Amino acid sequence: MSHTQQIARRYFDAWTAGDTATVATLLAPDFRFVAGDMTIDGREAFMDSGAFPRDATTTMVAEAYQDEIGFQMYDAARGDRTIRIVEQLTVREETIVSSVFVTDTAAFMGFLAG
Repeated sequence: MSHTQQIARRYFDAWTAGDTATVATLLAPDFRFVAGDMTIDGREAFMDSGAFPRDATTTMVAEAYQDEIGFQMYDAARGDRTIRIVEQLTVREETIVSSVFVTDTAAFMGFLAG
């Protein structure tokens, strides 16, 4: 398993389990999150923006890793709502420096609302 895959998988497991303490250790202080026209700069700002719903179930559909880039595609279900999410993660040294998050934003907001 590549270093990028190890870090990205730890992030995925922690994020989808609601383990915010582990998530915070895996993100660089200057972490950047981009989802559509929304950008969040900084680990603290990202952590303050909310957490993945603890009652959601996730299934990894596909993943690929090359050098410092990781792609993860997963389905998340919460009640009768299911969404597909794709993330491109960039890993440098021991932390994730960026995430580009791709999903249907309206469906995701409904998913978060429960």
